[in-house]
Amino acid sequence: MTAIIYTRFSPRRNADKSESCETQEALCRAHAEAQGWPVGSVHADRGKRGKDADRPGLASALAALRRGDVLLVYKRDRIARQVLTIELTKRQVKAAGATIAAVSGDIAGDDNDPTVIFVRQVMDAVAELERKQIAVRTSDAMLQLQRQGRRMGRYAPYGWRIDPEDSTMLLPAPSEQATVLWIRDLASQGLGIADILHRLSAEARGSARSGSWSYNAVKRILVREM
Repeated sequence: MTAIIYTRFSPRRNADKSESCETQEALCRAHAEAQGWPVGSVHADRGKRGKDADRPGLASALAALRRGDVLLVYKRDRIARQVLTIELTKRQVKAAGATIAAVSGDIAGDDNDPTVIFVRQVMDAVAELERKQIAVRTSDAMLQLQRQGRRMGRYAPYGWRIDPEDSTMLLPAPSEQATVLWIRDLASQGLGIADILHRLSAEARGSARSGSWSYNAVKRILVREM
């Protein structure tokens, strides 16, 4: 049995508390040695999130698998944090005649045991739920900071401009704020985004930064609630 190591690392604010690809590889190599598995190759995806479909490293790891091999990861959520992606990966691994093993947080047992399969599916679902909950909390926190006038991105959101005296803060852009209030007033009257887009075009109320209004531009204004 040969171990094909796969690592994934998604940089974020608390990256110093996470296992880098190099750390994951070292832990996987130690585990492979303890199991008596020679390491065939190592594949990595740096800067890739658990829900990203574009994974050159994972694709090359799967292509390297041969019958009897094991796809070795530090934790199962390094493969993905989305149930569909994990299930598709499992099928590819099984089609190659290989198996999946994790250094940490896995459940030992026969890959064909229904109980083992069920528990792993639950673990995969929990990982996806956790990813979605983190995304919601992060989005809520960013919106709250924007409401306080904090700059959270490279560009100021529509209705605001970057404070020339403090680039971390935002100031209202009066002409755009008038358009924002009008859009929200239309939404409060029960108009949908498509209807609001039509009114923006028909009445020439305000100008979009890109030159023309889009569905997503109006949606961002309504979601932001600044």
